[in-house]
Amino acid sequence: MKDRVLWHAVFAGAGGLLLGSSFVFALPSLEVRWGWIVSIAFLAGLAGTVTVSFEPHGSLSLSPLVFTVAAVFFGLPIGILTAGLAPLVTWASTRGRSPMTRSIDEVLSLGGEYAVAIATSGVLLESIRVSSLPWVHANALSVPTIILVLLFQMGRISGTEGIRFRRLIAPILRSSSPHLVFMAIGASLVLAAKTVIGPFGILLGTVVIIELYYPWKLLGEQRELFLKSLQMMSNAVDLKDPYTAHHSRRVAEYAVRMARHLDIPEHEVQRIHIGALMHDIGKVGVPGGIIRKPSKLTADEMEIMKRHVEAGADLVQGLEVLDKSADIVRHHHENLNGTGYPAGLKGSEIPLGARIVFVADAFDALTTDRPYRKGRSAEEALQVLEANSQAQFDPVAVDALRHILRLSSQ
Repeated sequence: MKDRVLWHAVFAGAGGLLLGSSFVFALPSLEVRWGWIVSIAFLAGLAGTVTVSFEPHGSLSLSPLVFTVAAVFFGLPIGILTAGLAPLVTWASTRGRSPMTRSIDEVLSLGGEYAVAIATSGVLLESIRVSSLPWVHANALSVPTIILVLLFQMGRISGTEGIRFRRLIAPILRSSSPHLVFMAIGASLVLAAKTVIGPFGILLGTVVIIELYYPWKLLGEQRELFLKSLQMMSNAVDLKDPYTAHHSRRVAEYAVRMARHLDIPEHEVQRIHIGALMHDIGKVGVPGGIIRKPSKLTADEMEIMKRHVEAGADLVQGLEVLDKSADIVRHHHENLNGTGYPAGLKGSEIPLGARIVFVADAFDALTTDRPYRKGRSAEEALQVLEANSQAQFDPVAVDALRHILRLSSQ
């Protein structure tokens, strides 16, 4: 939380200084171009509502396309003003629903990131004098600007979500590379429209680019919809027992943070995330009376309960998009000493993801109130896990859980 607040404060402050300085430099031309500046700032904000999500995190909007063109034709100070104001327009037009600007601190921070990115790229471009041709100038300005925006985004994600920065570079740049190409082509098309039609071509060309880009936005939203669907499925299972509502979501949050602390590659973290969300899906076949029973289960009832791991794994394995997480669902009740179920695996035979989910699952169960006992405190639950590590729980996973809980309490 502190990292997030510090990051937002730094970029909001830097962006504010740049916007103030740019306003002073642009002041002589504001009387002539004020109408166009307002129009382009509004257009940049509208472009900010068209976002594409990409793995493993983050998203990219079309705003850089607009404020890059503004910088080329109206000068760098105007481009910086447009960049800083764009997120505010996006936030106002979506009423905080945009994935990039849900709160005012995110608005100010993103505006600062945009302003710093285009100011840095513009100064660098002027120092090396790439070309006087507008379309070359725009492309040379847009690509480094967007790369800087992405790097800032990686830094924010790294600080707030606990992902090591180097783990983010390759996946995000790989996922965003088509968008970098599109931005360069889009800038050229908007500039061509301006050359043929005049200043109105900037508005018309940008609207056309937004319309062309919209299907790509819908494709990018599919993963977010997919994860929300999994959360709904897991919530439906958890609600069979009123005491475990949203249990799977909490387990998934713990497991993801533990995996990142252990420096597990991000693609594997996403597999663990899905496995944690689905770890109890097999309980759809367990009678509600057994799940909600307030006393200890009989031997026969326990055997029925144990079947949920195999049933859940079979359900997950039957779906191609989920089958890579089936081993986590199947083995998340294996004890480290081989006394668990269903296969009696031990030590390193148990998939690492299953060991992580097992610890997260046990912690949430220990800290949740039940009809027959009060939930333990986080510290008490950790002491139980540590007392049973080596025999039941992986001590490495238990240590990772303690670490992330300590960070959360700071």
